[in-house]
Amino acid sequence: MGCAMGVLFYFQAASRPDPEDAFCPPGDRLAMATPDGLFDPDASCGPAEEVVEAAVSPGDTISGLLDRYIEADEITRLSRESREFRFSRIQAGQPYRIATRDGEFVSFEYAISPLERLVIRAERGEYLISVEAEPQTFRSEVAAGTIDQNLFAAVKDAGEDSELAVALADIFAWDIDFCKDLRQGDSFKVVVEKRYAGDAFTGYGRILAAEFTNQGKTSRAFYLARGKGKGGYFDEKGQALRKAFLRAPLSFRRISSGFTHSRLHPILHVRRPHLGVDYAAPEGTPVWSVGGGVVVEKGYNHAAGNFVTVRHNQTYTTRYNHLSRFAKALAKGKAVRQGEVVGYVGSTGYATGPHLDFRMYKNGQAINILENPKITADPVPSGKMAAFAAAVEPLVAMMRDHGKEKSVAQNPPGPRPDTFVAPSAPSPVELFAAPVIPLPAVSPTASATSGPSRRTGSPAG
Repeated sequence: MGCAMGVLFYFQAASRPDPEDAFCPPGDRLAMATPDGLFDPDASCGPAEEVVEAAVSPGDTISGLLDRYIEADEITRLSRESREFRFSRIQAGQPYRIATRDGEFVSFEYAISPLERLVIRAERGEYLISVEAEPQTFRSEVAAGTIDQNLFAAVKDAGEDSELAVALADIFAWDIDFCKDLRQGDSFKVVVEKRYAGDAFTGYGRILAAEFTNQGKTSRAFYLARGKGKGGYFDEKGQALRKAFLRAPLSFRRISSGFTHSRLHPILHVRRPHLGVDYAAPEGTPVWSVGGGVVVEKGYNHAAGNFVTVRHNQTYTTRYNHLSRFAKALAKGKAVRQGEVVGYVGSTGYATGPHLDFRMYKNGQAINILENPKITADPVPSGKMAAFAAAVEPLVAMMRDHGKEKSVAQNPPGPRPDTFVAPSAPSPVELFAAPVIPLPAVSPTASATSGPSRRTGSPAG
């Protein structure tokens, strides 16, 4: 009898479902037991998820795309709450994605641009809406080209944007006149940071290294961050490319009077030194500080008229005379940047016509700026040269190796769109912590505008 009871208990136990499989229908257990069923996603237990990915068709609306999942009044409410993106701005051709779970709405994502997407989510019985930034990555890439017509055309032919041409010209502006010096056959290479959202290019970061060959002479520049958002470009030896002072404090017509120790004054009619340079320009022409510094004087006297004095460091000071008026908010003690407007050309004081009398002093002694056009900024500190040289080496290699054929074994596998792509060379910013710096703006000498002339005659003062 005991034996019979044991056999009965065995068959009853064998017929009971496994507690861990109790929530699965018998058919699912059979599918999972087969070799194919082990790898069949449709045979897994739990809720079934479905994702629909498509592009917006002409005439589509968000209401029409979601009417199967969300009530019309809820869509109307979400449209009112979506202040960053109006539903009416949906465009044909843009991709969208709808995710559901067991037929119930989970989320809707619409690509507003490569940088932003509209997201509607279902959470705890509510619908939430937001505009989210697409994650971006930086990649260090090489661009190269050869001059045929001009720099902008060469950069465009290389598949890059004109923004890169402006930045490249700004780096070498002190050594190359990109209007007069370029020749057919000149060439450039740059290592530049590029921003990507997935596979979509969204803009440039810093130029980490650049090489320009002009009339057979090759110049190189390497970016060095120096903390607090500041940085500059240096050659391989650590010498600064950007000079401490701009070539001129304004966009001028001509030099009407030079630096001399003996000049017949046009108003006083006596010989006396003229320890500055007179730049003839229409009244109202903007005048900018040739270097960064602090305003130490702002005033008027009968000879200089309206004048401004800027101290740049312990060595150099500059003076701007005969201004018609001062820049707004300019005051004694105010810090000014290189290229910042301090006033406007005029003829106040002893002057026969509108012009700027510009003067530079070194250790208190007047110097002729026309004979000192390339006063350089400080070089890389000697204590940081070893680290700078180590950072420069791989950047030089990237430019040197660009365009060379590689064997299959040398080519690294391409990154997947959903992975972070690390820069292919160490960035100099690793030496000195600093945030990403946008590309340099156009220099003041390229963008200044001149006001109308109200006086005539040969200016002097």
